[in-house]
Amino acid sequence: MPRKRTSLKPLFEAEPGKVRLRTLNDLDGRTAAAQKAQAFVERIEADLGGADRLSTAQRTLVTRAAVTAAIVEAIEAGALMGGDIDVGAYVALTNNLRRFLTTLGLERVTRDVTPRLAEYIAKPPPGAT
Repeated sequence: MPRKRTSLKPLFEAEPGKVRLRTLNDLDGRTAAAQKAQAFVERIEADLGGADRLSTAQRTLVTRAAVTAAIVEAIEAGALMGGDIDVGAYVALTNNLRRFLTTLGLERVTRDVTPRLAEYIAKPPPGAT
């Protein structure tokens, strides 16, 4: 069976002389797929110590990993419901996901709470004036 070619046209909104790239932020977030991808983003960011501690490069990899994880999960669900899957695409996606996650780190990073603790200690007790 020949592979279906994917066009990049749906990814762009084009007017004569204008091209606008769409991003995940352009999604309204109501679809199950968008919600699943966003949940993966949040969980991976938390595992890495919080979104505020990530570099731009890490954020980019987190997004790619989250979208890939959502796609892999959808493929797996389809297979478990008796559907046909493209095994080559599935293997490629899971390998890419593994590489993204390995690059980001597979161990949880503890969140630094020291500044918050210092703020808490500096704060006067309730009822004190």
